[in-house]
Amino acid sequence: MKSKQITAGILTLAIGLTSAGMAMAAPAANGVQSAAKTQAAPAKKADKKTAPAQKVTDPALIKSLNHETAIPLLVEAEKKYFYALGGGTGEIETFTENGKEYRYLSADIDTKDELLKYLMKSYTKQASEFFIKKFIIVHEGRLAQLNADTGNLLEFERSTAKMISMTPTKRVYKINVPFPKEVKESSKYILVKFEKVGDYWRVDTAPHLIF
Repeated sequence: MKSKQITAGILTLAIGLTSAGMAMAAPAANGVQSAAKTQAAPAKKADKKTAPAQKVTDPALIKSLNHETAIPLLVEAEKKYFYALGGGTGEIETFTENGKEYRYLSADIDTKDELLKYLMKSYTKQASEFFIKKFIIVHEGRLAQLNADTGNLLEFERSTAKMISMTPTKRVYKINVPFPKEVKESSKYILVKFEKVGDYWRVDTAPHLIF
């Protein structure tokens, strides 16, 4: 009788240990499956980053011309054109010649050498001289122009450029220039030539043909 009780006790203990082992093995197996799933998960692809726009700190020193750097060069060329076309700065000194009223250019640009030096920071010499020949006269040794102001509404700061042709030293871009948003006009398309002078790019189209 005692032998049967001992045998039954041993059997009960063995069953208990087996159940406990199975219970402990189950979480371990789940952990292995979870780890396998984690390892099998595909890695996320890194988002493609867009190259930042090229920043131009000095439009007179552009060595690489493209659809981005052409715009600040044009914006600066526009400023120089209207500065010269407006006579420069300071008080206006006028005179009359052949029934027309003229004004002298301001002292910083009232000689051909000074005006050329100023314009050629944005334009080629050929484009600069074309402007001078069309708008400027010499009176008593000083440069002068008709006493009249002009301007346009086009916003070159918001324009875009598309290259039409290129060589190592010459480029032609088609410029899409919008009007102010409140003006119900379609954008204007202008072809502009550029030329590399030394190390830097310049506008090679006469300013009055652009602006």
